[in-house]
Amino acid sequence: MEDKEMAKIGLKYPVAAPLKADGKTYDAGFVIAKAIKASVTANNNDVKLYADDGIAESDKSFKDGTLSLNVDDLAQSTYAKMLGHTFTEASADGGTPALVTASVSDISPFLGVGFYGEGIRDSKPFYMAKWLRKVKFAEPNDETDTRGETVAFQTPTIEGTVFQGDDGVWKEQAEFATEEEAVAWLNEKANITKTEAS
Repeated sequence: MEDKEMAKIGLKYPVAAPLKADGKTYDAGFVIAKAIKASVTANNNDVKLYADDGIAESDKSFKDGTLSLNVDDLAQSTYAKMLGHTFTEASADGGTPALVTASVSDISPFLGVGFYGEGIRDSKPFYMAKWLRKVKFAEPNDETDTRGETVAFQTPTIEGTVFQGDDGVWKEQAEFATEEEAVAWLNEKANITKTEAS
């Protein structure tokens, strides 16, 4: 049965989890923030084998990709987790603020990253959850504007490179009838408990 065209009308629940050294499982995950926009661009191989003065074979397989994730906010602790920086909690008495220390020697970890969006097909809603197996984020641009006559919200965008896993899989996506099912699937992928998700 062929998939029919769908209308995408929403995006929610961006999550991430550190990929373990085995390349297959994840440490405890976390909710990144509230999602605004997610864009995944796949870069494919473009190799042709010529024989008898013509193209005999071609390779258009996945090579790598780019994930651009725009969220409402990027908390200090989340920023540090995603970029491999050091995060220090604020002191209990408030005398020392929460601190992120970014060093040139910091190495961004490989993360599994997921989110889900709402769609409509044949006038019925559904929820498509996506899980990117292996992503490494780069330091985001740091821009701050002065307040003008009108308020302009400034929200962070962080970009990462999408890799294929050791088994060749780079993405999984699943369709659900309810949001609860989509969230549960992402929590399982990202190793997130209900307490961590709340």
